[in-house]
Amino acid sequence: MEKSSRGRGLQSIADILQQTLFPEGPTAPTATKPRPHTEPLETSWGPTGRYDFDLAEFPCFHVVKNPDKPLTEPITYTDTINGKDGQAVVRQWKVYPSAAYGFGGQTTQLVLYDLLQLYIEQGCKGNQIQFGTLYNLLQRRGIRTPSTRDYQRLRRDIEILCSCRFHCKNAFWDRERQAYVDMNWQLFNSVFYFKATPDGLQSEMPFGFIEVSSVLQQIARTRGFFTLGFPAPFFYKLKPLEQRLSIYLAKKFMSQSLHQRFVDDLAKALPINPKPPDNVRTILPPAANSLINE
Repeated sequence: MEKSSRGRGLQSIADILQQTLFPEGPTAPTATKPRPHTEPLETSWGPTGRYDFDLAEFPCFHVVKNPDKPLTEPITYTDTINGKDGQAVVRQWKVYPSAAYGFGGQTTQLVLYDLLQLYIEQGCKGNQIQFGTLYNLLQRRGIRTPSTRDYQRLRRDIEILCSCRFHCKNAFWDRERQAYVDMNWQLFNSVFYFKATPDGLQSEMPFGFIEVSSVLQQIARTRGFFTLGFPAPFFYKLKPLEQRLSIYLAKKFMSQSLHQRFVDDLAKALPINPKPPDNVRTILPPAANSLINE
């Protein structure tokens, strides 16, 4: 891991995040160049969707759950960094679920996608994503007459995104301090809703916003968001596993024309957790074939 180009120790969160999330060199998880903020490409459907590079590799929700038992073990992902004297050191990422609601699922994936699109549309400026009302968020995916359950699920998913935590062991080797750095962070902080009366969802006022964490702000400033190559209407019409797989593959095909991975490893990267485990070979092919046929 190269030290800061300013020739001093890491003194700010920006420096730490630059080293932690966007390492350069052959041991980095990816070799894609940073992308500046530009307007999304236009298609006949409208602007193409965009997504964060690192989140596409390391999600914070399960696409397929075990309905018989809540999932409490953290989602884990590993890669390597250059440590002291160039030594290869294993870096481990873990995401821990919300204490109140556990891991997110299919609808959490949609909420994260919607919030990222809003952040990009608003120029990735500041630490707030202005969503107005919950109804505005539901409208983005074509829900015109939401039910009470839709509102409850949306609030739950936002709570999950605000409270799940990322823990990184051996995030990077700080050459100036001669120390390995561990780091804990999250995607979003607080969320604020506004209403005209003390009770009822019908009195929502269009001032709602969610606070972006300093980590996600730094991702937006230094790394940017990559273009998925397909617009939101296409994404919404896909099934949950197809949505997850489309984001994963969009990232991979930025630098590859052929992507190969063992089935079990791909299942962990998405991640899906079928019971029994052998069902992964039954679950994945239909999702892949559906994307091929779109």
